[in-house]
Amino acid sequence: MIHRLIAYSLILLGVGGTIYMGVEGIYGDHYDIPKMGYESFSRQYSDSSNYILIDVRTESEIKAKPAPWSNTIQMPLLALEDRCMELNKYKDQPMMVLCPTGNRSRQGARILRLAGFDAWYLEQGMFMDGRRLK
Repeated sequence: MIHRLIAYSLILLGVGGTIYMGVEGIYGDHYDIPKMGYESFSRQYSDSSNYILIDVRTESEIKAKPAPWSNTIQMPLLALEDRCMELNKYKDQPMMVLCPTGNRSRQGARILRLAGFDAWYLEQGMFMDGRRLK
């Protein structure tokens, strides 16, 4: 458990960036995580995209500033690995992982891809500029 907390702390701080907790301990990976820009994704989603939206922010962040799209599944990043099984019914659909800046969503997409999902993340997050969600 302490290794997982250390790994997530380092990920959130941006140290090492691509580290994970594995059976043998903390290790790095070499996956390229697919990403998409806010405008591109927003257009695709409005054209009836079949993406499943996963919001990896904390509950207090979500209450303070809801996601710009409805029907998001709320799973904080620190609980995502333990709760991946809840998403198995969406295994055949692409997933877009959301956060304010793109940092946590990149790590969330990485966790989901390691679990076998087709996960993407918003490159600069949902709220990177002042035009979003006014």
